[in-house]
Amino acid sequence: MNKPDAALLLFGVLILIFQQGISLQVQTPRIAIIGGGIGGAAASHFLTELFNENLNIDLYEGKTIGGRLATIKIDRDEFEAGGSIIHPKNMYMQRFVKLLGLEKNEGLGQEKTAIWDGTDFIFVDGDWISLIKLIYRYGFQVFKLMSHINSLIEDFLKIYDLQDAGQSFANVTALLSAMNKDFPQLLQISTKEYFSRMGFSENLIDELVEAATVVNYGQDVDIQSFVGSIALAANGELWSVKGGNKKVPEHLIYRNKNVNVAPSRVTNIRSLSKSDDSSHYEVTYINKDSTDSMTSTYDIVIIAAPLTEDQEFQIEFNEFPDDFAFPGNYQTTYATFVKANLNPKYFGLKTTFDAVLSCNPNKTKISSVGKLHLVDGSIEIDPPVWKVFSRNSMETSLIHDIFSQVIEKKEIAWKAYPRYSTKVNLDNFKLHDALYHVNAIEWAASAMEMSAVAGRNVAILAYNDFLTKSHNFILDKTREIHEDSKQVHEHIEF
Repeated sequence: MNKPDAALLLFGVLILIFQQGISLQVQTPRIAIIGGGIGGAAASHFLTELFNENLNIDLYEGKTIGGRLATIKIDRDEFEAGGSIIHPKNMYMQRFVKLLGLEKNEGLGQEKTAIWDGTDFIFVDGDWISLIKLIYRYGFQVFKLMSHINSLIEDFLKIYDLQDAGQSFANVTALLSAMNKDFPQLLQISTKEYFSRMGFSENLIDELVEAATVVNYGQDVDIQSFVGSIALAANGELWSVKGGNKKVPEHLIYRNKNVNVAPSRVTNIRSLSKSDDSSHYEVTYINKDSTDSMTSTYDIVIIAAPLTEDQEFQIEFNEFPDDFAFPGNYQTTYATFVKANLNPKYFGLKTTFDAVLSCNPNKTKISSVGKLHLVDGSIEIDPPVWKVFSRNSMETSLIHDIFSQVIEKKEIAWKAYPRYSTKVNLDNFKLHDALYHVNAIEWAASAMEMSAVAGRNVAILAYNDFLTKSHNFILDKTREIHEDSKQVHEHIEF
């Protein structure tokens, strides 16, 4: 080969290397998030932080942004209809409210409350005589119970430092173990057996603990003890977001310029061949205003919605190496909103309470009844609005027994949380190569903060996996270029 030909060939190789070098940059990921509740909103927020806004997100929501965080209008006033209370140590909800410039409604959970078994009142809040009666009935176990729950809360708080340090977990068991190595064991033992082994009396478990599990999860003390403990932690200086808790996911999503909201339901996710290095998944969806299916492809897919067979919107998975199974069902809880006066005679009372909790819902027919604050924080309306939780739809005759002067009634049937047992088959957060499931966390416990924790965990998982794949891709391409240039060099020498 003469020198001009060799120089021309070498110049061509340099051009090839230069072109390849440009393509070696980490590509902007295309991400699909399925579900616009707090879990999907948190995932979108934390992904945007991790990728430093160098990403494109399509967020699919078949109903309303906010998911199970929703409000309802009763006689022109607005009230929380879904998740309504937030614990003072829920750090992500605290951070979101501050970041988004939202305001708090504080002082929730301080209403005058009674615990009812259908015949007698086990506990009546409001004065020091009630406290004496409580100690007389349960001894000092009440304080032991409070101390134990506070200890569990302190262990839970460890997750924030772990996630701030960039740690993530492929499954729920590993995440719980990082907080406390004994937490996963709580999923395998019932709430009743757990507290019984700790020496708590049967009366305390069947009354105080049962009231907490019934009002928060609509279920008895046979549920697994991690979620039973979460139910007991729902007390203290509780708060909500002014304007409605739904404001948090709404603002996290709509204020994020990297998120495109697709008002559509996803019907299918297909794993694509890895013959190229572009998209990994094809998502099929149907827009709210259409019956035609459309598809888009993504590098990362995050499912932030329940996947059990009892859900309204089902997603099919095609061409994956393994079949996915999502066992279990969700508990249906009926929330009935009544604008009326409470009838104290129904409960055998002379005066009304702000809230009555049931510790025997099979007998009382209701799980709880409580006076509501408006989402703007005020409570002084006449007559007030009450929210009744029950396991079945309430008959009109029962409503008129419990209330007088009924002005308006509305009912919402929520698939609010999993039906818990000690036979938990935990799903993984990571289902496949770049396919993730936020709602796996709900089988440990369902709560706003749990969803936010899971959303961040999945965001960190997806981010680290994407960087690892991009790094490996660059290494492979660099080796290819090196081999090509080596062969050309040898050819030129020849």
